[in-house]
Amino acid sequence: MNDIRSATPEDILLLKQMYLSEIEGHEERATSFANELIHRVKTLLAFNEGSLCGTVSWDVRGGLDDGVVEMTSIGVNASHRRKGIASKLVNRMIEDASQYYVIKGYGLRVIMLFMESKNEVARSFYSSLGFKEDATIQELYPTDDGSIWTRHL
Repeated sequence: MNDIRSATPEDILLLKQMYLSEIEGHEERATSFANELIHRVKTLLAFNEGSLCGTVSWDVRGGLDDGVVEMTSIGVNASHRRKGIASKLVNRMIEDASQYYVIKGYGLRVIMLFMESKNEVARSFYSSLGFKEDATIQELYPTDDGSIWTRHL
């Protein structure tokens, strides 16, 4: 992996194409996905040899004095999985979120995320990065319960 950087409005087409090739060929949903990652949350993009290979998005939860960030999404293209890209994205997200809080005069205390409870790959991944499962929300997803994971800094 060569580079991780913040997404900009110029990346809309890249994100849309990633959605179309990696998730589903639905043009309207691809556009919505790309706009969400550019305009609603803070998103980092990972590149390998100039090609977009992964994303992670996050947003502030509560007031800045709460020091809480939610990691809202993460994804790595199928051909780039199991190469450490997701770990690098999460670690960079933590650095960027921490810096965001410092600039605002506060401190980042907790990173939280929601995931499907039965996703064993994600469980192993988040555990390896120091996250702990804190709670279960029954029937949060259409076919699974939801788990809330946190990492305290």
